[in-house]
Amino acid sequence: MRHRVVNDERIDRDPLRNECQSGAPKARGQAIKLTSIIEKKTRLKQNFCSFELFPTKNPEVYQRETERCAPAFYALTWYEKGVIPSEPFSTLKIAENFPGNVLLHCAARGLKYADVEKILRRALELDIVNIFVLQGDTSSDDGDFQYASDLVTFIRKIFGQQFCICVAGYPEMHPQSPSKNHDLFYLKAKVNAGADFIITQFCFEYQLYIQFIKDCRKLGITVPIIPGIYPITNARLLNKITSICSTRIPPWIQNTLQVMGEDNEAVKKFGIDLSVKIIQEIRKSGVSYGYHLFTLNRPFPVIDIYDQLNIKSGIDIIIN
Repeated sequence: MRHRVVNDERIDRDPLRNECQSGAPKARGQAIKLTSIIEKKTRLKQNFCSFELFPTKNPEVYQRETERCAPAFYALTWYEKGVIPSEPFSTLKIAENFPGNVLLHCAARGLKYADVEKILRRALELDIVNIFVLQGDTSSDDGDFQYASDLVTFIRKIFGQQFCICVAGYPEMHPQSPSKNHDLFYLKAKVNAGADFIITQFCFEYQLYIQFIKDCRKLGITVPIIPGIYPITNARLLNKITSICSTRIPPWIQNTLQVMGEDNEAVKKFGIDLSVKIIQEIRKSGVSYGYHLFTLNRPFPVIDIYDQLNIKSGIDIIIN
């Protein structure tokens, strides 16, 4: 999903300084570049899943509830539920409690060169080596990065290959792109700048995912592409999320939800069944073996999806 960026004027506040200077952070297990996991799973045609979370003060609770799903990685946004934090490094502190395969969001808009270098050097101190580079809130024009590709280029220039970089793709086209070809051109620019893999925005038609990945391959984009899946759990929340992300709700889904009305259990079952159907069809097509689930910190839908798909996921390295 698209996210607003951290308020850059607060970057100078450094809540981790004392912690890092007083000694090494607690053991998180081996830092793992996600490309090593994704490429192996893809080569062996093994299905895998990953979960996106908002920062939470008790990540171990979510991890415990979803442990049997063995996600290939967790993706952490910068902040909780769209609220800009008072401490910009709070997500880094939370990420320290996750295993070494965590993927940390970093939004380009509003950040200065020095901000990014400082944030990523701190990430390395915490053995975080996977970064999800996003454009961020387009209303923030006071940073040094206009596009996500600019941030990818900067990271590669300063840090070389120390980070594994993920970027976003848009099966329905980025809302600011004038055309599909234009959108794919900029996606390829992000890959050419040094991105290692792609996670897509969610949509609700499996045909769009499949065609998007095929179009990317025709254009010469060869990096792994992981479809982003949003399980519908609530009609009102769906309308809010799709409005924020500028994604389309097909009329047949709108009609189905309208008939279900306030029957929340029916809506949840419909959302889970739809997500399973989308993933099954993508799996049949052979264009992708990974599925990135936007959880909104709710474990129940992704566990149900996992159970229905019987996804064999996780990593082959034991981590603490």
